[in-house]
Amino acid sequence: MEDPLEFVPGYVSPLTDKEHARIGRIAILWGQIEHFVEHLVTKVSGLSWAELETIGVTNKPIAAKVDFLNVATGRLDDPDLRQRVKAFCAMIHETKLARNHVFHGIWGWRADQRTKSVFAAARKTSQPEAPFKASQLPGLEKKLCKCSRMGSDLMVHFWEEGFRVKLMRFIHHAGDEHPAWLDHWSKRNPMDDGALDHNAKAGQLPRLAAHYPRT
Repeated sequence: MEDPLEFVPGYVSPLTDKEHARIGRIAILWGQIEHFVEHLVTKVSGLSWAELETIGVTNKPIAAKVDFLNVATGRLDDPDLRQRVKAFCAMIHETKLARNHVFHGIWGWRADQRTKSVFAAARKTSQPEAPFKASQLPGLEKKLCKCSRMGSDLMVHFWEEGFRVKLMRFIHHAGDEHPAWLDHWSKRNPMDDGALDHNAKAGQLPRLAAHYPRT
Protein backbone atom coordinates (compact mmCIF):
# COMPACT_ATOMS: atom_id res chain seq x y z
CA MET A 1 0.00 0.00 0.00
CA GLU A 2 1.36 3.39 -0.97
CA ASP A 3 2.00 5.94 1.74
CA PRO A 4 0.16 9.19 0.79
CA LEU A 5 2.62 11.17 2.92
CA GLU A 6 5.80 9.57 1.54
CA PHE A 7 6.92 12.70 -0.27
CA VAL A 8 5.37 15.26 2.10
CA PRO A 9 8.09 16.89 4.24
CA GLY A 10 7.81 17.49 7.95
CA TYR A 11 7.09 21.21 7.75
CA VAL A 12 5.59 23.68 5.29
CA SER A 13 7.96 26.39 4.03
CA PRO A 14 7.05 29.91 5.17
CA LEU A 15 8.54 31.37 2.00
CA THR A 16 7.02 32.41 -1.32
CA ASP A 17 8.15 31.02 -4.66
CA LYS A 18 10.09 34.25 -5.34
CA GLU A 19 11.87 33.94 -2.00
CA HIS A 20 12.79 30.34 -2.78
CA ALA A 21 14.19 31.53 -6.12
CA ARG A 22 16.25 34.15 -4.29
CA ILE A 23 17.75 31.49 -2.01
CA GLY A 24 18.68 29.54 -5.14
CA ARG A 25 20.49 32.61 -6.50
CA ILE A 26 22.26 33.06 -3.15
CA ALA A 27 23.47 29.44 -3.38
CA ILE A 28 24.88 30.06 -6.87
CA LEU A 29 26.61 33.26 -5.73
CA TRP A 30 28.18 31.44 -2.79
CA GLY A 31 29.48 28.79 -5.19
CA GLN A 32 31.13 31.54 -7.24
CA ILE A 33 32.74 32.99 -4.12
CA GLU A 34 34.11 29.60 -3.02
CA HIS A 35 35.49 29.14 -6.55
CA PHE A 36 37.37 32.44 -6.35
CA VAL A 37 38.70 31.64 -2.88
CA GLU A 38 40.09 28.29 -4.04
CA HIS A 39 41.87 29.91 -6.97
CA LEU A 40 43.15 32.86 -4.98
CA VAL A 41 44.72 30.72 -2.25
CA THR A 42 47.12 29.34 -4.88
CA LYS A 43 47.76 32.71 -6.54
CA VAL A 44 48.32 34.65 -3.33
CA SER A 45 50.24 31.98 -1.39
CA GLY A 46 52.36 30.93 -4.38
CA LEU A 47 51.66 27.28 -3.54
CA SER A 48 50.17 24.75 -5.95
CA TRP A 49 46.89 22.96 -5.20
CA ALA A 50 48.91 19.76 -4.58
CA GLU A 51 51.11 21.61 -2.06
CA LEU A 52 48.02 23.03 -0.35
CA GLU A 53 46.64 19.48 -0.13
CA THR A 54 49.84 18.38 1.61
CA ILE A 55 49.41 20.96 4.36
CA GLY A 56 45.68 20.23 4.70
CA VAL A 57 44.25 23.49 3.36
CA THR A 58 42.18 22.09 0.50
CA ASN A 59 39.97 19.92 2.72
CA LYS A 60 39.21 22.65 5.23
CA PRO A 61 35.83 24.45 5.31
CA ILE A 62 35.50 27.77 3.52
CA ALA A 63 36.06 29.85 6.67
CA ALA A 64 39.45 28.22 7.27
CA LYS A 65 40.44 28.70 3.62
CA VAL A 66 39.53 32.37 3.86
CA ASP A 67 41.61 32.70 7.04
CA PHE A 68 44.55 31.07 5.24
CA LEU A 69 44.07 33.44 2.28
CA ASN A 70 43.99 36.43 4.62
CA VAL A 71 47.28 35.39 6.26
CA ALA A 72 48.83 34.63 2.86
CA THR A 73 48.40 38.28 1.84
CA GLY A 74 51.62 38.88 3.75
CA ARG A 75 53.40 37.41 0.73
CA LEU A 76 52.08 40.14 -1.57
CA ASP A 77 54.43 43.03 -2.28
CA ASP A 78 51.71 45.38 -3.55
CA PRO A 79 49.98 47.02 -0.53
CA ASP A 80 46.91 47.96 -2.62
CA LEU A 81 46.47 44.38 -3.81
CA ARG A 82 47.02 43.11 -0.27
CA GLN A 83 44.24 45.39 0.98
CA ARG A 84 41.86 44.28 -1.79
CA VAL A 85 42.35 40.61 -0.89
CA LYS A 86 41.82 41.41 2.80
CA ALA A 87 38.63 43.31 1.95
CA PHE A 88 37.38 40.28 -0.02
CA CYS A 89 38.07 38.04 2.98
CA ALA A 90 36.32 40.48 5.32
CA MET A 91 33.23 40.57 3.09
CA ILE A 92 33.04 36.76 3.11
CA HIS A 93 33.21 36.66 6.90
CA GLU A 94 30.63 39.47 7.11
CA THR A 95 28.10 37.41 5.14
CA LYS A 96 29.03 33.97 6.52
CA LEU A 97 26.69 34.02 9.52
CA ALA A 98 23.67 35.03 7.43
CA ARG A 99 24.51 32.42 4.80
CA ASN A 100 24.73 29.73 7.46
CA HIS A 101 21.29 30.66 8.76
CA VAL A 102 19.81 30.58 5.24
CA PHE A 103 21.22 27.16 4.32
CA HIS A 104 21.65 25.39 7.65
CA GLY A 105 18.90 26.91 9.77
CA ILE A 106 15.29 25.73 9.84
CA TRP A 107 12.84 28.05 8.08
CA GLY A 108 9.59 28.71 9.92
CA TRP A 109 7.49 31.45 11.46
CA ARG A 110 9.18 33.48 14.19
CA ALA A 111 6.91 34.46 17.07
CA ASP A 112 8.33 37.74 18.40
CA GLN A 113 7.24 38.22 22.00
CA ARG A 114 8.40 41.85 22.14
CA THR A 115 6.36 43.04 19.15
CA LYS A 116 3.71 40.31 19.39
CA SER A 117 4.11 39.65 15.67
CA VAL A 118 4.95 36.66 13.49
CA PHE A 119 7.29 36.67 10.47
CA ALA A 120 9.14 34.19 8.24
CA ALA A 121 12.69 33.50 9.41
CA ALA A 122 15.46 30.91 9.57
CA ARG A 123 16.89 29.84 12.92
CA LYS A 124 19.97 27.84 13.81
CA THR A 125 19.71 25.69 16.92
CA SER A 126 23.08 27.06 18.07
CA GLN A 127 21.82 30.66 17.80
CA PRO A 128 18.08 30.70 18.54
CA GLU A 129 18.22 34.30 19.71
CA ALA A 130 19.34 35.61 16.28
CA PRO A 131 16.94 34.51 13.52
CA PHE A 132 17.50 35.54 9.90
CA LYS A 133 14.36 37.19 8.51
CA ALA A 134 13.07 36.47 5.01
CA SER A 135 13.00 40.25 4.50
CA GLN A 136 16.82 40.21 4.81
CA LEU A 137 17.28 37.94 1.77
CA PRO A 138 17.49 40.80 -0.81
CA GLY A 139 20.25 42.50 1.18
CA LEU A 140 22.22 39.26 1.45
CA GLU A 141 21.94 38.61 -2.29
CA LYS A 142 23.15 42.15 -3.01
CA LYS A 143 26.16 41.76 -0.68
CA LEU A 144 27.08 38.44 -2.26
CA CYS A 145 26.86 40.00 -5.74
CA LYS A 146 29.42 42.57 -4.54
CA CYS A 147 31.56 39.86 -2.94
CA SER A 148 31.57 37.78 -6.15
CA ARG A 149 32.63 40.85 -8.16
CA MET A 150 35.46 41.50 -5.70
CA GLY A 151 36.69 37.93 -6.19
CA SER A 152 36.32 38.17 -9.96
CA ASP A 153 38.27 41.43 -10.10
CA LEU A 154 41.06 39.86 -8.04
CA MET A 155 41.25 36.89 -10.40
CA VAL A 156 41.48 39.26 -13.36
CA HIS A 157 44.54 40.80 -11.70
CA PHE A 158 46.27 37.41 -11.65
CA TRP A 159 45.21 36.28 -15.14
CA GLU A 160 47.70 36.98 -17.89
CA GLU A 161 46.20 39.54 -20.26
CA GLY A 162 43.12 39.64 -18.07
CA PHE A 163 40.68 42.50 -18.28
CA ARG A 164 37.54 43.51 -16.41
CA VAL A 165 34.24 42.81 -18.17
CA LYS A 166 30.64 43.36 -17.15
CA LEU A 167 29.52 39.73 -17.44
CA MET A 168 31.21 36.37 -17.89
CA ARG A 169 29.93 32.83 -18.03
CA PHE A 170 31.70 29.90 -16.42
CA ILE A 171 32.04 26.74 -18.51
CA HIS A 172 33.53 23.65 -16.91
CA HIS A 173 34.43 20.36 -18.58
CA ALA A 174 36.72 17.40 -18.00
CA GLY A 175 39.68 18.45 -20.16
CA ASP A 176 42.28 21.18 -19.76
CA GLU A 177 41.74 22.60 -23.25
CA HIS A 178 38.54 23.75 -24.92
CA PRO A 179 37.68 21.23 -27.65
CA ALA A 180 36.75 22.54 -31.10
CA TRP A 181 33.08 21.61 -30.72
CA LEU A 182 32.85 23.69 -27.53
CA ASP A 183 34.41 26.70 -29.29
CA HIS A 184 31.80 26.33 -32.05
CA TRP A 185 29.00 26.09 -29.47
CA SER A 186 30.26 29.24 -27.73
CA LYS A 187 30.23 31.19 -30.99
CA ARG A 188 26.69 30.02 -31.81
CA ASN A 189 25.49 30.95 -28.31
CA PRO A 190 27.21 34.18 -27.30
CA MET A 191 26.98 35.71 -23.83
CA ASP A 192 25.26 38.91 -24.93
CA ASP A 193 22.48 41.18 -23.77
CA GLY A 194 19.87 39.32 -25.79
CA ALA A 195 20.41 36.13 -23.78
CA LEU A 196 19.76 37.75 -20.40
CA ASP A 197 16.61 37.93 -18.32
CA HIS A 198 15.96 41.67 -18.10
CA ASN A 199 13.73 41.21 -15.06
CA ALA A 200 16.92 40.87 -12.99
CA LYS A 201 17.52 44.08 -11.08
CA ALA A 202 20.75 45.63 -9.84
CA GLY A 203 21.97 43.64 -6.85
CA GLN A 204 20.52 40.38 -8.18
CA LEU A 205 22.35 37.50 -9.81
CA PRO A 206 22.30 37.98 -13.62
CA ARG A 207 20.58 35.07 -15.34
CA LEU A 208 19.40 33.78 -18.70
CA ALA A 209 15.95 34.34 -20.14
CA ALA A 210 16.01 30.74 -21.40
CA HIS A 211 18.41 27.81 -21.52
CA TYR A 212 21.05 27.72 -24.23
CA PRO A 213 20.66 24.88 -26.77
CA ARG A 214 22.53 21.73 -25.72
CA THR A 215 24.22 21.34 -29.09
